[in-house]
Amino acid sequence: MTLPVLGAHTFGFAWDCVAEDAIERLAAAGYRTIQLMATPPHFDPWVQDAARTRRIRALIERHCLSLLALDLASSDINLASPSQHVVDFAVSSYVATIDRAAELGARWICVGSGRRHALLAKANDRLMVSFRDAFARIYDKAERAGVPVILENHPQGLLASAADITRFLDAEGYAGMPVIYDVANAVAIGEDPVEGLRALWPRLGIVHLSDSPKGQWRHDPIGSGEIDFAAIAALLRQRAYEGRIVLEILSDQPLKDIDEGAAILKRQGLAFSLAG
Repeated sequence: MTLPVLGAHTFGFAWDCVAEDAIERLAAAGYRTIQLMATPPHFDPWVQDAARTRRIRALIERHCLSLLALDLASSDINLASPSQHVVDFAVSSYVATIDRAAELGARWICVGSGRRHALLAKANDRLMVSFRDAFARIYDKAERAGVPVILENHPQGLLASAADITRFLDAEGYAGMPVIYDVANAVAIGEDPVEGLRALWPRLGIVHLSDSPKGQWRHDPIGSGEIDFAAIAALLRQRAYEGRIVLEILSDQPLKDIDEGAAILKRQGLAFSLAG
């Protein structure tokens, strides 16, 4: 049986060190699969700096790392704004990030759905029109660049649940698109992550793991919240998951908490490989 590959996200390092330092620290700790947060001051995708991307790519190659995807910070963009100017900025931001992803040799570009209206649900159908067009523009650019889209569930987004994602991908002709399923994002909307994983199973490209109290949106160290990782581990083991698992933990000591999270998952019976 092929074991799932465990990797780490640089999001937890984003405000404390540049991408190069985070990559070096994760590589030194034995991680060979990474996901990169593309936000300043960590890594600015809007700045085209060929010398820097060459240095980072050389660093990735020197340590034999696999760069799964680049992520834009959801706080910086909105693909479902009622303002076309905002949507155009968001699309152009993804275009720049796709270019950086291609330069770095990333496998995917991570895209989340545009933000839904939290107080006026009836506006969401109209916001979906903006998002649908923006997503198609990003998809086309990504395909041309050879860095395909991977779609992530997001608690503030129009596609917050596993069912939302399934309906959208099927209806819009993206049935073969892979998905990142973030268990903490699911818990934030009251979705059972085990059920969400089951619903999206054929589409799973990456599973994001972090902890959270129920009903809150957090990415805390594993074991500090209320997410049932034993149940998640059991499902991944029973169904022989062979994809990527990424620890995306936000804390004051991200590397320590990533390492401890990996140890907890092992104790929960989840076997994995660190080889990319």
